[in-house]
Amino acid sequence: MYLFTILSVLNLSYGSIAADELSEKEAMLLNLSLDEYKERVENEKKILGGLKKLLNLRQREASFDEEVATQLVTENKNLSINKRMGNYDTVLYSIRADLVSIDEILQSLVTASGKRIIIDDDIDRKRLSSVISIYLENTPLVDIIDIIFGAKGLETIISENLIFVTLPAKLNVSSAYGYYQEKAIQTYQKVMIKYPKYEGVVRAYYELGNFYLASNFPSIALQEYKIVIANYPDHELTKNSMLNVGQCYEMLDDVENAKVSYLKYVNSYPHSNDTDDTYLKIGDLWSKQENYEKAIEVYKYIIKEYYDKDTAMFARLRLGNSFINTGDYDVALQLFLSMKKEFQNVNKNSELTENAHIENKVEGQSHQFQQDGGKAGDASLVSEHFIMPDKLRYELEYQIGNCCYLLGKYDEAIRVLKNFSLYEQNNEMLDKAYYKLADCFFMKQDYLTAFQLYKNALAEFPDSSLAPYGFYYSGKTLRKMKMLDNAIATLKQGLSKHKDSIYVDRMKFEIGLCYLDDENYKRSLGVFEELLEGNKDKNMSVKANIYAGVSLAQEKQHEKAIEYFQKALVGETLEKRKDWVSKLVGDSYAELGLLAEAVKSYQQ
Repeated sequence: MYLFTILSVLNLSYGSIAADELSEKEAMLLNLSLDEYKERVENEKKILGGLKKLLNLRQREASFDEEVATQLVTENKNLSINKRMGNYDTVLYSIRADLVSIDEILQSLVTASGKRIIIDDDIDRKRLSSVISIYLENTPLVDIIDIIFGAKGLETIISENLIFVTLPAKLNVSSAYGYYQEKAIQTYQKVMIKYPKYEGVVRAYYELGNFYLASNFPSIALQEYKIVIANYPDHELTKNSMLNVGQCYEMLDDVENAKVSYLKYVNSYPHSNDTDDTYLKIGDLWSKQENYEKAIEVYKYIIKEYYDKDTAMFARLRLGNSFINTGDYDVALQLFLSMKKEFQNVNKNSELTENAHIENKVEGQSHQFQQDGGKAGDASLVSEHFIMPDKLRYELEYQIGNCCYLLGKYDEAIRVLKNFSLYEQNNEMLDKAYYKLADCFFMKQDYLTAFQLYKNALAEFPDSSLAPYGFYYSGKTLRKMKMLDNAIATLKQGLSKHKDSIYVDRMKFEIGLCYLDDENYKRSLGVFEELLEGNKDKNMSVKANIYAGVSLAQEKQHEKAIEYFQKALVGETLEKRKDWVSKLVGDSYAELGLLAEAVKSYQQ
């Protein structure tokens, strides 16, 4: 932090200093080494500390009698400052100055108030060496400062212990913090130029990288961290710089370089406190690249090597998620159940853990999983003294229900997700659990219950990322119940609210099916043809061609229908759907009386 104090020393106004004396002092300061700067700053802190104690003592003495005032005696007979305690512990100042320099007035105010005054580098010092006259009685320090600097066309930013003086134009930034940050960056850059070979300058590069990273400029921050790593490989800040390089690449969505950077970190610092978390990031990056085998390998390593750290809990959950992504739902379920059984004793107060149950035949899989390790390996090494964080516990319970759903065990999934929704409020997984519960009833063809759940989810979680999904399935469910007008209205509402959602085409397609079910074939054809215009989704194009043909066939326009069916056959890869489309082609040929062509299509 000493580089920040350099900023203060470079900019500090020492009070009554003539312009030529000020220039000499600045020249002297610039020729000092960093160690000499630090020594001066430490001495200055001691002096200011003593002054503050003295001032506090005097203020306490004055507080016993509001009529008692403290007079600051100066060498200049034309300047006097009195300080007294006003109402509500407000410190008031009375100042009399007859043609006194601004510098001398400021020095006296610094002494009286204990505040430090920093002057912006861009302010001409001659403006502060001019003389003024000022007479004020029982006035707060803030008002006096504003009057003095306002007379010179300057602006002030006043905090508890600091008064910063700058030009009005400098304050045209989004915040005072932004301005201070920019000044700090300039100071770091000056230090880099002036002391390029001094090892202590490494902190300037590192802190500058932190500034850029916090300001969401990872590409610039990356360069600063790389300088630290390349030029100061043995410095203590090199370790953090290597870790931050990975974070920069992550922010730039450069997954491969982020992964390489983190791997380099764990190899360089295998015993660091951050190594286990870094391995977790590496596993997550493999997962992001959909290389789940590598991700599983990393998560297993964390579970084995860092079983005595809470990172292992997160690794186990991610391991289960990886098995879900590879389609090993049963293995994932066993892993999640074993986690729940291990940690449910330390989470006794959770209504979720007490009330969410799965049938014994499913719960029994947990014991078997712990016996043989399953495909996940030995995942039961996690230290038992860890308490599972609520966020992790919510996700674990959700994934148990999700695995049951994916395995087609809808009744079991409903038990888990229903209790999850009832007993766990205000958690990030609640909307997902609500929609998954609705999906279970949809798959059981209990469309009325499913619709009510989708509707309730939309009402309770209007800002959820799953809201477009909710509108899509609400419309789909209404269509299943033959409530076509309501389905169309719901789907159109979803389209108007979520124009950029990935569910836009699916909602349009569902509207087309509603028109088709309502025997409004012209409108259904219009929807399917609209979907075919510039659509890059191969599967959606195939379905749109099929149902455009179906719409035309219902209108007895069999020749045009055959054209759409044949377009669908060109892009279709699923054998079952190919058979269905070939049959539709055959039916259209039969309607046209072309029996030979119909037979060929049926044979296909």
